[in-house]
Amino acid sequence: MEALTVSETFYDWVGMLGVALYLGSYAALQTGFLRGQGYLYPAINMAAAACVLISLANNFNLSSAIIQISWIIISIVGIARMYYVQSRLTFTDNELVFMGDVLTGLPRERARRLLDAGLWMNAAPGTVLTRQGKPVDDLVYIASGQAAVNVNGKDIATVGRGAVIGEVTYRTGQPATATVTVSEDTVLLRFEVNALRAFVSRNADIGAVLEQNLANHLRAKLTSMNTTRAEAAE
Repeated sequence: MEALTVSETFYDWVGMLGVALYLGSYAALQTGFLRGQGYLYPAINMAAAACVLISLANNFNLSSAIIQISWIIISIVGIARMYYVQSRLTFTDNELVFMGDVLTGLPRERARRLLDAGLWMNAAPGTVLTRQGKPVDDLVYIASGQAAVNVNGKDIATVGRGAVIGEVTYRTGQPATATVTVSEDTVLLRFEVNALRAFVSRNADIGAVLEQNLANHLRAKLTSMNTTRAEAAE
């Protein structure tokens, strides 16, 4: 009798663990702590289904068993599909640098979708990226080269690899706060602002990561400009 009680208790606890994993993963997904595009969510669901399936050995129910086996199969198929998709993804050196600078924390397959919405181009010296007080049509990332930042007719800074131009307009809709002009041969990644807004409205996870990274870039840019102005005033 004691052995039977211990066995029943074991199966009950395994079943409760499965329920906790099901509910926990779904709650994490809905609150944004977990993303459905990665491996973790289907892996947790597969573990949850396995736990519940094991618990059914003590009190078998065919319908419940079929549901749990189906969850396990679906999770395995989902993980295999993600692995297949990711194994076929390729990125150029410039794209990898852009991902590290602007898309930190975004899964590779989602980053690929955003990159496909942009346009790489070579810009010659004298190319104007933004004009102070004018609307900005593009969000621009500088992969290599340099550009001069001019405010009220005075050059205040030079920006190079890793700089993002037009993030204020993209985030707020305000006109350009400076005129930015390419000063040497430069490689750029351009996103048309309105098209980018439409894209992220359909891909909220990408938009959230992009927004956070652009906010970090903007804070760093403002800090750098304030330091430059303070040094110039001394």
